Amino acid sequence: MRRPTAALTTTTLALAAMAVTACSAAAPSREGLPAGAETTALTGKLHATAKEAFVRPNGKPVRLNGPNLQPIWDANSSGTWNQATYNAIKAKGFTGVRMVLFWDDFEPRKGAWNEKAFTTLSTALARAKSAGLYVVLDCVHLYGKPEGQSRVPAWARKADGMGAVAANGLRFLQQLASRYGKNPALAAYDPVNEPYRWPVNHKSVLADYTKIVNAIRAKDAKTTIVLEPTYGDAKVPVSAFASFKPAKRTNLVWSIHDYYVGNAGAGYDRNGIGTSPNASDGKTGYRPADKANLAKHLNVQLAMARSVKLPVWIGEFGIGARAAGHDQFIKDKVALYKSKGIGYSWWEYHDGSGAFSMINANGTWKPWATWVR
Repeated sequence: MRRPTAALTTTTLALAAMAVTACSAAAPSREGLPAGAETTALTGKLHATAKEAFVRPNGKPVRLNGPNLQPIWDANSSGTWNQATYNAIKAKGFTGVRMVLFWDDFEPRKGAWNEKAFTTLSTALARAKSAGLYVVLDCVHLYGKPEGQSRVPAWARKADGMGAVAANGLRFLQQLASRYGKNPALAAYDPVNEPYRWPVNHKSVLADYTKIVNAIRAKDAKTTIVLEPTYGDAKVPVSAFASFKPAKRTNLVWSIHDYYVGNAGAGYDRNGIGTSPNASDGKTGYRPADKANLAKHLNVQLAMARSVKLPVWIGEFGIGARAAGHDQFIKDKVALYKSKGIGYSWWEYHDGSGAFSMINANGTWKPWATWVR
């Protein structure tokens, strides 16, 4: 589902984030870090099973939850969140972060890699690992125009964002896999955020995912790979998976972005797209009387995923700070996810407009962040 572009990376976000980081550096979270948390050893790669999205080598599942977070503020700067930020996320009780990346930061010209961006990402991964947090890399965050390609390099654009990644983005995904695949903190690659395709064509999206998965697997045979439906929570028929034919069909996760507020039954239109307006616009509110419909919406995805033997993880959910029913929305969504035994990631830790931010301007947590946990 499309969020307002104001909620994504801008110069304003970079400046605001720098201010928050400076504050955090001077006065880290007031909540004490659990003993040993800063040196938590993330040993061995997580993997996925048909029922569990993230599992330790000893077979015990990890409920991966935490915020979405943008580690690169400026492609030509090393500015990023400091260690205290990741320690505070861990201290709050979260287990991971989903790092939002923009392709044009890394490959502004075809085959020309911006090493500054990779160095900053390496720093972010190291800090997350030091804090004991797992990381999901949101590798190509599609949004905006044309057709999701606002941050797709101009040289790489195609008819839509998913097509651009499948045709021109495989080298970038392989760069990430080659550089970070062995890092035990890397829980998964989420190669394409909300793949655009209109008119809706789930078979062609999954055929493109075949190319993407095979490309990553050529460089990294183990790390879990996340698959998403068109526009974040589209209803995908099981039959569409006939076009998904990767060489290895292991360590895969189905992930949706769940901004549905329960205002329309199961919440899908005649094209199978999640109904809007929804909470992704930062304004649409929630009525607790619609609580039962939240489960109906999610159950559509869970039933499909079971049929194709994929576990489910919620890559994004959220609601605007001033939207009606804000607090109860969070409580009801989190209770639903926990009742289903699935992890989730809030959109987002800090954003330029402040509509979804979990933290105040001075770096302290907003009171409701505890409910996200």
